[in-house]
Amino acid sequence: MGERMLAVYVTCANEKEASKIASAAVGKKLAACANYWKGKSVFKWKGKTRRASEWLLLLKTTEKNYSPLEALVKSLHSYALPAIIALKPVGASKEFSCWVEKEVGASE
Repeated sequence: MGERMLAVYVTCANEKEASKIASAAVGKKLAACANYWKGKSVFKWKGKTRRASEWLLLLKTTEKNYSPLEALVKSLHSYALPAIIALKPVGASKEFSCWVEKEVGASE
């Protein structure tokens, strides 16, 4: 186990977009797995407070894959400024971390 695992949080406009990004990331081995679910957001955009229904996407990957994963998300995303946030887990089971590394090709 050499690569540090990341959880990458992304907000999406709708379920179709979340599913498309999730499938592409896993298919290209940039993420080991993805979860997505419906959520609500409140945010400032162009000086106004906005409210929106969004889909929240969580991609499990490694630090090595973050840059290409970020580029993929941006290429498939409909927002002018998508939220793409890499989170370093404080802890994760060794077995799960090893599985993530294996799935994205980090452990050779």
